[in-house]
Formats: sequence, C-alpha cells, structure tokens
Amino acid sequence: MRVTTHNTAETIELGKRFVRGLRGGEVVLLIGDLGAGKTTFVKGVAKALGVKRTVTSPTFVLMKVYEVKSQKSKVKSPSNPCSPALSPAPPRCAVKNLVHIDTYRGLSIADLENVGALEYFGRNDTICFVEWGEGLEDYLRARKIRTTVVKIKNIDSETREIII
Repeated sequence: MRVTTHNTAETIELGKRFVRGLRGGEVVLLIGDLGAGKTTFVKGVAKALGVKRTVTSPTFVLMKVYEVKSQKSKVKSPSNPCSPALSPAPPRCAVKNLVHIDTYRGLSIADLENVGALEYFGRNDTICFVEWGEGLEDYLRARKIRTTVVKIKNIDSETREIII
C-alpha cells in the first residue's frame, strides 16, 4: 500500500488505521530519513491502542515500552488469550505492550539483547516498532517472526510518502 500524507495529523491517522491489520507478535521495521515521521506514525498506533503516555522518540534511551490501556482497535480476540507459543499465524490476542526501539546508532543483535529488546520480539501480547530497523530483516525471518516494513519518505516539509 502506498499513501501520501500532507501533514502530521494525516500521518498519525494512518498509524491509527495501520493497527487494524495487526494481530500481536509483529515487529514493524520503520525505515526513513531523519525527520521523516517514523515516531509520528508510532504516535498514531499508540493512540489507537489507548496508550496514555506521550510517545516520543527512543533515540537517546534506545527502547521505550508503553502499556496498552485499552483496546480501541481490533488487535484482540476475547475468546483466545495470548499464548507465549510462536507460530507462523498465531490467533489474534490482547496486546498489552507497545515497544518502540531505535537502532539509529547501528545496534547489533547483542546490543538489542543487552537492552532487553529481543525478549519482546514475537510475543503475542506485544507489538514492536523498530526505527532504522532495516538490518533486522534476516534475523526476524530466521526466527519466523512476523515482520512488516514501513518506508517513510520526505517529499517536502509536510508531505510524506508512506509505503507499507
């Protein structure tokens, strides 16, 4: 899917709509230049999931974990609780955590393990967003973790082309 947004509000709205396709357990790799709107997109996701805290870039802390307070989206299956078992297509389940990671500094897999990020990858009760995550695709594929790539490109100071 290719979408053009013309301002921050539209990018947030696209993030809110993006949640509808999630099941829990995904790792979403956000790719784009500095200031492209990666964190803005995650703000929309967080809003749709009912996250109460303000979402900010994890650049300086590397990882932020947000508790999902309510399920405004369809990322939930009340008849099937989240199980820790991983499979190629686990059932929809209640998402409890939104994890926002920044690998701008070129973090290795060992670095991600040291900050505790890897423990969230593939958990059915968690959705992870990794800014600058293009180097993780092979790692995630080898572990059969569902991965989506979102590319965000600056067109001008307000306009973005977003490819999902």
